[in-house]
Amino acid sequence: MERFFNTLVLLRRQLWILPALISTFGFALAALMLFLDYRWLDLQYSKLWWLYSGDAGSASNLLGTFLSGMMTITSLVVSLTFVTLTLAANQLGPRLILNFMGDRQIQSVLGLFLATIFYLIVILRSIDGSRGDAGVPALSIGVASLLTLACLFALLFYVHKIARSTIADTVVQQVARELMQALRERLETLPPVAPEPLADLPPCRAMLSLDRPGYVQMIDYSVLRAWAKRNDAVLEVQVRAGHYLLRRGEHVRVFASQAVDEASLEELRDAIIIGEERSPTQDLEYSIRQMVEIALRALSPGINDPFTAIAVIDRLGSALEEILGRQVESRRLFDDDGQLRVIAARSDLQGLADACFDQIRQAGASNPAVLIRIADVLGRLAPACENDAARVVLARHLERVDELARAAGPGAADHRAVAERVAAACAQLREAVGYDGTRAAR
Repeated sequence: MERFFNTLVLLRRQLWILPALISTFGFALAALMLFLDYRWLDLQYSKLWWLYSGDAGSASNLLGTFLSGMMTITSLVVSLTFVTLTLAANQLGPRLILNFMGDRQIQSVLGLFLATIFYLIVILRSIDGSRGDAGVPALSIGVASLLTLACLFALLFYVHKIARSTIADTVVQQVARELMQALRERLETLPPVAPEPLADLPPCRAMLSLDRPGYVQMIDYSVLRAWAKRNDAVLEVQVRAGHYLLRRGEHVRVFASQAVDEASLEELRDAIIIGEERSPTQDLEYSIRQMVEIALRALSPGINDPFTAIAVIDRLGSALEEILGRQVESRRLFDDDGQLRVIAARSDLQGLADACFDQIRQAGASNPAVLIRIADVLGRLAPACENDAARVVLARHLERVDELARAAGPGAADHRAVAERVAAACAQLREAVGYDGTRAAR
């Protein structure tokens, strides 16, 4: 299923697939309307005020006007799309363009425009002036008028949509929503797992390299577990989704009681999907990296927008609170008989916290407002900590904030403000039950 979902994620990023499907619907609708006009309906059109009642020449002119207008609207939409993508790439980061391209609402609007154009072309070609009123598809022309009006309202919605897409807070909220959804899907149903020492492993029989460069998009652990059970082996996977791999390296270590042939190892390579870009299917840090990129752009000298960076820090605090309230993914995967089969490389709390705050803290070293907000968020996370290990992770980041503020050398008043917030956050951590403190807390 994860392979299927990974394929869906990659297809969703394609801007043309949904518009192409909707355009096909435009052709089908045109065929249906012409069938109703010429083959099935026997209506007195002159008695229905809402149907077109002109001659064939007027109908051709009307549909030609609709078609010309739709061509103009579609050209405008394409121009607005390129402008929006350029702004998003410059202000928020080029990798966030994929989020814009994968927006279902934007794809649906583009599909509506294209479907209307195709519909108008088919209906316009069907008008037969030699047959008089019988050659004018009045019902089809009425539907063409409705589609054109719908496109006008869709244009207003599209302008509103892309205008909001250039606002940093809107993009931050969207990425944060995707991050929270990914965390709930990956971590919600995981039971608490107590750390246990590893049992004695068989000898290492093979060091497997995947022989393909690129980003790990997903790892089919069910295939790895089945292979390990079939060969009575234990696999140590030293890569995870989001890692970039070179062709050579010790990517998977095979521990087995007997030698493993090379042909059998090829099945392990097929279980790890590698692509040209990262995928959020298994990568918990995917959306975190996107949010961090927005913050780093905002803190760059060319943009200098600390308010956007602060908004990102707030959302990252919410994400880290969600992580603290759940169990991280287990690194040990067992078969149905309870035997250890796979030792997986997983994102742990320390790695996720580092991904959230390290680069933002470093980029905002000379900005006391950013350091203060990081300290405040870390302090507010204290009640969400369920164990000492989580509190130590937060304390380490508070220590780094304090050390970085000292090294960056802001003004004395600014440094005192940062130090006061760090001290307040450390006090909140000390108040947590069972926490003894660290050098940062002291």
